[in-house]
Amino acid sequence: YSTGLGVNGGSALIHEFYSREVPNPIHLTVDTGFTTGGGTIKAHVSNNLSLGDRQIAAQFQEIPLDLRMVEAERVGCKPLST
Repeated sequence: YSTGLGVNGGSALIHEFYSREVPNPIHLTVDTGFTTGGGTIKAHVSNNLSLGDRQIAAQFQEIPLDLRMVEAERVGCKPLST
C-alpha cells in the first residue's frame, strides 16, 4: 500500500517489488490525511505496457473494493473523518 489519493511514481516501484513475490499483487492507496472528508481507500492492479520484449511502463487500473471493518476499527476511524 501507499498513502495518498492515488497512484504515483512510487506506486510502480512498490508494485514491481511485490510482483516478484506474488503473481497478481493489488496496490492499495490510503488517504491518511482524510483530505476528501473521509478515509478514502482504493485498490489498483497493474498492466505492463511493452514495446517488443521491453517493458516501458505500468498502467494502473482501479478495481472495486469492498471495505469491511470490525466495530473497533469503525469507532476509531469515524472521529478521524469528521
